[in-house]
Formats: sequence, structure tokens, C-alpha cells
Amino acid sequence: MPLACLAMPTKPTNTPVSTEVELEQLRAEVARLRELVGPNEQSYTKLKTDVWSARDAVIGAEAEVGILRGRVRSLEAELVRALKEQQWLKSEIIGRLKAWRIMHRRVIGRARRTLVK
Repeated sequence: MPLACLAMPTKPTNTPVSTEVELEQLRAEVARLRELVGPNEQSYTKLKTDVWSARDAVIGAEAEVGILRGRVRSLEAELVRALKEQQWLKSEIIGRLKAWRIMHRRVIGRARRTLVK
């Protein structure tokens, strides 16, 4: 389409005929641009709604991520406590077994010495 036919009037005129002509030229330009671009106002509204829905979904996902991070930290703290408790229990049991073995050896040693005399 030649650019000369799309040229807007350079001098403003206040006559009703020129205003109507200018309005028709503007409508034609909008129609031409819509053909080039494609979507209309309804598509933009739908796109805007989709963007808002996506934004809301992202906000919800970020909130869920925060909740899950808190849960992970809580589980990590619980795991550290359980590992310390397990280590203490293990050392306690091993210590008691060693003490029992030493006591048992002493008792058996006394019994042998008593029997051997």
C-alpha cells in the first residue's frame, strides 16, 4: 500500500467533512494494522487474563516452595537430632557391653582362681 494514501492531514481543520474524512482514514489505518498484527481487543483481554492467571499461579507456587523449604529445614533439624541420639545410644550400649565383658572376665577369673587353688 503506498504511503501517500496513509498520510494524515498536516493542518488541522475544523470542518465536519475533514473530521469525518480523518476519522475514516484513522479507522482504515486501524483495520490495516489489525490485519498485520492479528489479534483484536478481545484477544488482548484474554491474553491479559491469561497473564494474570499465570501470575497468580506463580505466586501460589512460590508460597508452596516457601512452605516446602520450611518443611525441609524442619526435617533436617529432626534428622540431626535423631543422628545425635543414635550416636549417644550406640556409645552407651557399647560402653555397657564393654563394662559387662570386663566384669564378666573378672568374675570368671576369680572363679577359675578359686577352683584352681
